[in-house]
Amino acid sequence: MQFSEQWLRTWVNPALDSEALAHLLTMAGLEVEENDPAAPAFSNVFVAEVLTVQKHENADRLNVCTVNVGEAEPLQIVCGAPNVAPGIKVPCARVGALLPGDFAIKQAKVRGIESSGMLCSAKELGIAEDASGLLILPADAPVGQSIRDYLNLDDRLLTLKLTPNRADCLSIRGIAREVAALTNSQAHPVAITPVAATIADTRQITLTAPEACPRYAGRVVRHVNQAATTPDWMKQRLERSGVRSISAIVDITNYVLLELGQPMHAFDLAKICGNIQVRFARTGEILKLLNEKELALQPDMLVIADDSRPLALAGIMGGAESGVEAGCSDIFLESAFFSPEVIAGKSRRIGFGSDSSYRFERGVDFANCINALEGATQLVLDICGGAAGPVVEALAELPARNPVQLRVSRVAKLLGIALPAEEILALLRRLSLTCELDGDVITVAAPSYRFDIEIEEDLIEEVARLYGYDNIPVHPAATRLFMLPQPGDQRGKRVLRDIMVGRDYQEAVTYAFVDEKWEADYAGNASPVRLMNPIASQMSVMRSTIFGGLINALKHNINRKRERVRLFEIGRVFQGVNIDQQPEKIAGLAWGGRHSEQWGSTKERVDFFDVKADVEV
Repeated sequence: MQFSEQWLRTWVNPALDSEALAHLLTMAGLEVEENDPAAPAFSNVFVAEVLTVQKHENADRLNVCTVNVGEAEPLQIVCGAPNVAPGIKVPCARVGALLPGDFAIKQAKVRGIESSGMLCSAKELGIAEDASGLLILPADAPVGQSIRDYLNLDDRLLTLKLTPNRADCLSIRGIAREVAALTNSQAHPVAITPVAATIADTRQITLTAPEACPRYAGRVVRHVNQAATTPDWMKQRLERSGVRSISAIVDITNYVLLELGQPMHAFDLAKICGNIQVRFARTGEILKLLNEKELALQPDMLVIADDSRPLALAGIMGGAESGVEAGCSDIFLESAFFSPEVIAGKSRRIGFGSDSSYRFERGVDFANCINALEGATQLVLDICGGAAGPVVEALAELPARNPVQLRVSRVAKLLGIALPAEEILALLRRLSLTCELDGDVITVAAPSYRFDIEIEEDLIEEVARLYGYDNIPVHPAATRLFMLPQPGDQRGKRVLRDIMVGRDYQEAVTYAFVDEKWEADYAGNASPVRLMNPIASQMSVMRSTIFGGLINALKHNINRKRERVRLFEIGRVFQGVNIDQQPEKIAGLAWGGRHSEQWGSTKERVDFFDVKADVEV
């Protein structure tokens, strides 16, 4: 998840710089994958107002502008941007400015006319790719203010690489909770006041699949101005979170998603036929989604539907035919909780996902639905106007948050540090966990947004994170070492291998699964240990002698015209199913010439006495 550091600091502002904050989050298990500036470095660029614009006498595409930069006298600047006009406010790089790419602004003459600076586009400042014209600032931008301060360009963009169990940190609210707990500082959440209904319009909600969607809430908002412009502060926060601004209504639902962690959707009320149903799809139903994909719905796919058709694929994406478009004046805002197991895997199956599905399949805060709906409603009324109806909610059995018990002694055993019970209680309560101490046992009730707290070890992990992994001392292992007895009349496998290799034998490794006929021929074994599920018919029993594998290896070498073979193997044989019936044995064979072919000795074949000498070594 990518987010703006300045946005986070409106919720919680610890006395840490950006690097220290990133390190704190990483060491707490919320890995900061990237920590980038919101804009590249540049200097001496200010908000300016264009006073006059006249055509350059020596160039058709250039204009000579007088520009107010907040000083007693305006500056004369030659500009070639097509959208320059009197009265607009734009960024102005004064003489001495250094723009991205080490581009220095100097006093210059352009086609014979003095130019004391440069009016800038967003691309020239390195904050966007648009180079079609000057960056037009709002009319109330204060002339003379540094553009870095005005556009908050000293912000930083942090990207978290979260583990799947920490869905509660997929929002500014969730990250702020973590930072407040880690630094023991006070969080300042955005105050959300319930919106009073001014109209009576509603849509009734029926939960046909309550186990898949135990909570669904919505409200009607009429007479909204769909053409309203998204405020710059909201656009900026969305863009710095990697979300493109689309329209005011869509931007508001995305903003609530990022700030509060609650996915939301807005339907065009005029396209809803009757009431709302949350149900599983029916065989043969087709739904065209907002990304223009037409989906053949399966019976295990949860949908939001009206009385006649599916409107949206629940928890993943809205439908194109019920989406909010230009000209829409009445909307239905939804806020719901879908069970993670119902949403999980659907994105992979259909080949695409969304920010909503990413959160729902990991688990969202089911206690936050109404709060998020009220916040989104207020933003709609503030930005787009309109009148809101009452909140309608359908509620079934929500996920149980079973208490988890934590033993203080167990914390000491796993972490290697003895923490007093009161200190453990204080650490857990910083995470808004309800705790009760009874002797050595702390009983903890996890909040609705912590789906990852289920067993004792989960709580011990929380204690370690808040206490700080860096604060846990490292103790070298204190293990006494004793020499094991070595029988003087036995030789280990390593020694035997060295002896056999020194006697010119090569070690072989053969299968312990052998042909039943070998057991009869080489070991006289009529009842070998049989395999219940052999990998091949000729490997159906366990060997009771190593010679079958060695002789088969000798046969393989003879077939390939080898004239001298010496092999040995050390391995386990199987005389029964018990471990004491499976001893390790050593076996060897020699065939062919006594020595490798050479001019200094006659060609003699190996015999019994040669092998006897090898055994007696």
